[in-house]
Parts: sequence; structure tokens; C-alpha cells
Amino acid sequence: MARCPACDQQVSPSADECPHCGIQIVGSRGGGGGGGGSKTTLMIVLAVLAGVAVMGMCVVVIGLALFLPAMGTARQAAWRSHARNNLQQIGLAVFNYHDVHQTFPPTGTFTADNKPHHGWHTMILPYMEQASLYNTIDQSVAWDDPRNRVAFGTPIQTFHNPMLRAPAQQFNAAGLALSHYAMNSKFGGPNKALRIAEILDGTSNTVMGGEVGSGFLPWGDPTSARDPAQGLGASSTQFGGVFKGGGHLLLGDGSVRFVSDSVDLKVLDALSTPAGGEVVGEF
Repeated sequence: MARCPACDQQVSPSADECPHCGIQIVGSRGGGGGGGGSKTTLMIVLAVLAGVAVMGMCVVVIGLALFLPAMGTARQAAWRSHARNNLQQIGLAVFNYHDVHQTFPPTGTFTADNKPHHGWHTMILPYMEQASLYNTIDQSVAWDDPRNRVAFGTPIQTFHNPMLRAPAQQFNAAGLALSHYAMNSKFGGPNKALRIAEILDGTSNTVMGGEVGSGFLPWGDPTSARDPAQGLGASSTQFGGVFKGGGHLLLGDGSVRFVSDSVDLKVLDALSTPAGGEVVGEF
């Protein structure tokens, strides 16, 4: 039983007024703390809920802070794997070309008056499931002749690095499809086709080509070649520059290596020549 705060007589806990003195009873329910107790309980519940909400938000924020970097790292790893696979597919096509022609493709073909004609990308198309596109190219005229405009405006996914997705990295101003890979300028040369027997330094010690991060050329361009001895970086004369820390290089045995951009330039110079006789260091 509760007591009336005025006359101190016992009253029912549910009474709204004292039957003895008629005084309105405030706060008698619940053993002397009814209204106040309810309010206090409500405040406690709200405080607990607010705490739970804050804790929930903290868990979400912490989870995102942990998840997003992990997701970004996983995406980078997937892109690197994709880029590596592209080079492996290119290397396989180059070797299939060698099986048929007994030479690797030249870096490009040029006319007698030294005008660009067709490039190595075009020559390997039949060996990478692009024979139908290859057959649409009129090789009696230069690659950039209007008659070849549609063919060389066709993007080829194997020639595209997944890291380079901006429109300007996919097509040039003329609408020609770009490539993110180039040949080693010393792996043969213009109008010069190299045979595997001529790689005296060893195929695993010779760069065939690699990925590039700037200065993109249309895949039909016969001048799509660079010198590995220029180092790995983001300039238009270098290989690499796509992924942090180095770049993927395709070697003469068809393997692909991710080489650090801090590698000694003497090593890259040795790797660039098929028959230079240099001692190749660690890379």
C-alpha cells in the first residue's frame, strides 16, 4: 500500500486521490514513484536505445572503414591479374604467329619511302580469335587509310588494361581504338622479324613487350614500340606507369613479370636486347 503525502493514511496504489482527505495524489503509483517512475523508466529506455543506435552506427562506420580498403585492395589485385592475363594472351598469339611464319612479327611494317603501313597488333589478330576482324582490314593500303577506319575503330578488350577506363584512354580524338600495350623496340624492329633462335641472351632474359600508362597509340599504329632501357614509369616513352610500384613486362618465353620501377636501368638495358651478351641481374 501507498501512503497519502498529506494525511499519511494508507491508500491504494492505483488511487488518484486520498479517500481520507480528498487530496489529489501525484506520484503515488508504483510505490511512491508512479508518474515520476514512469518518466524515469521512459528516459532510461530512450537513453539505452540511443546508446544502442550510437553503438550500431559505430559498428557500421568501423565495418566500412575496414571493408572499403579491403575491397579496394581486392579490386586492384583483380585488375592486376586481368592486365597480366592480357599480356599472356598477347604473348601466346605472338608465339602462335612464330609457329606459322617461323619468325615473330616485326614491330611494324613500313613502305619503301618509310611510311607506316601496319603494326604488330594487326599481325597477331588471327591468333587471338580475331580472324574475322583481321579479314576486314585492307592491307594493300596503310592502316590509317579511310578504308580501314571502321576496323581500327573497333576496341579489342585484350589490348585494354582494366585500370585505364576513361574515354580518352580508350579512343583517340579521331575515334580510333587505343592499345595499352607496346612491343620492345629492340625485339626485331621496323620491317625486321626476329626468330627465336636469334634470342641468344635467352628468352627469359629478353623483354618482348609490356603495359604502358600514357602516350597510348591506336592498336593499328606500326610505331607502337618502346625501349625498356628508358626505365619503368608514367612517361610516354616508358613501360609501366599503370600500377603502383612497377609494371608488367612480357618476356621472350611468354611469361609475364611484374618488375619494380626501382630496378637498375642496367638490368632493363640488358633485358631489352635479344643478343647483347649482357649479364642480367636480379629483376
